[in-house]
Amino acid sequence: MTAQVTVGLDGSKESLAAVGWAATEAVLREVPLRLVHVEEWPNTPEVPSPYGRTLAERAESVLRDGADRVRKEHPGLEVLSERARGRAAES
Repeated sequence: MTAQVTVGLDGSKESLAAVGWAATEAVLREVPLRLVHVEEWPNTPEVPSPYGRTLAERAESVLRDGADRVRKEHPGLEVLSERARGRAAES
């Protein structure tokens, strides 16, 4: 497995702060930064198609904006982004 710093991003102030911290750590470690947005909504036939597209568009926008911000603040840092689906683990 390739070394990298991974951070979750949902567009909230807290996640943007985490992205800033993670970007600094990635620069210090000289590894790529991976931004991950997890969609918790299940992909089922009950989800209206327009709503599903809206969620996908928002996810892409959150990742794109986060990656653009990091690249501006840390030129030369490799930034990867990923959309995933899942649910938070039960404790």
